[in-house]
Amino acid sequence: MKRVDLVKVGDIIPHQNIVQVDTDIPKPKPDHSEVLIDIAATAINPVDWKMAVMGVFLPDDLPATLGCDIAGTVEVGPDDLKGKRVATYLPANKADSKTSRGAFVEKVVVERDVVFEIPDGMSFAEASTLPLAALTGVLLADALVGMKAGDWVLIWGASSSVGFNAVQLAKRRGWRVIAVASGKHEKVLTEDLGADAFVDYRKDDVGSKVAAIMLEAAAAKKAGDGEDDRGKLNGAMDCIGTAESFTPSANLVDRFGDEALKKQPKQTGLLVVSTVNPFVMPTPPDGVKMDQVNMVFILEDAATRKAIIESSPSIFELKTSPILSVKGDVSAETVCKALK
Repeated sequence: MKRVDLVKVGDIIPHQNIVQVDTDIPKPKPDHSEVLIDIAATAINPVDWKMAVMGVFLPDDLPATLGCDIAGTVEVGPDDLKGKRVATYLPANKADSKTSRGAFVEKVVVERDVVFEIPDGMSFAEASTLPLAALTGVLLADALVGMKAGDWVLIWGASSSVGFNAVQLAKRRGWRVIAVASGKHEKVLTEDLGADAFVDYRKDDVGSKVAAIMLEAAAAKKAGDGEDDRGKLNGAMDCIGTAESFTPSANLVDRFGDEALKKQPKQTGLLVVSTVNPFVMPTPPDGVKMDQVNMVFILEDAATRKAIIESSPSIFELKTSPILSVKGDVSAETVCKALK
């Protein structure tokens, strides 16, 4: 069986940093708590190249097999899954699993409880793009505990893989979405995914544009009942995870969020900005709580693992973002081309 390993941190060069090895096919536990998946497609995520170049979430001693998202067919497993088309999320943290839980391999053993069937009309390539990005979107949305139907949510990085799913998840919850992305993505985000307002961060002053949207919403009347629609901005999802995206998001939630929610203690606060950055971030305003989503260790926490398992089947109902495919066998050249 072919597997591709990272053997040296710092770059993405075939046969130097990334090498192909031949190894035995792994065997799942005989109690069917695990399944063996024949991988048909693997998705590349930002964490993959960050690990290769920056060396984060890796064991002290290499090699390690990278990759988190896969789709394929169950080759060995219980009768209800054997032969089924499935997708799953493999933990990004490779410090403990090293080469046993990576995605750049022909076959992999996965815990049965985190393996999910994919719809007949969905390709393996499409399915492989959903686990990490869509489940991150789920957790970002779940963190916005002060949101209710009709509230506005700011999604910064709405055209990213996480943001693309976050927009759809927000709309399903009855939230009104302000999507922040570059202008070329406006049509797909507003017309295809249903974002209610769009801000081009490359052309617009984001703060001023969002302020205009919120002030217009506050002045509008609800159809039929004549009550003011205050259009509260009671949450934001930072899908980029930089100070440049998080700080203005937090400031806008502080400015346009429900005043009653600001009075909650920050530790249990209801006015929340969730972010994909699990590391040190700027302190938000006093009335705003930061919730950092870290998918790297997510399956190691029992409560969050349960939430992931419950949410996973529904993510395959989402529209998938545009795919740039790299076709090839499991080789150093194929993996390096995809990572770059």
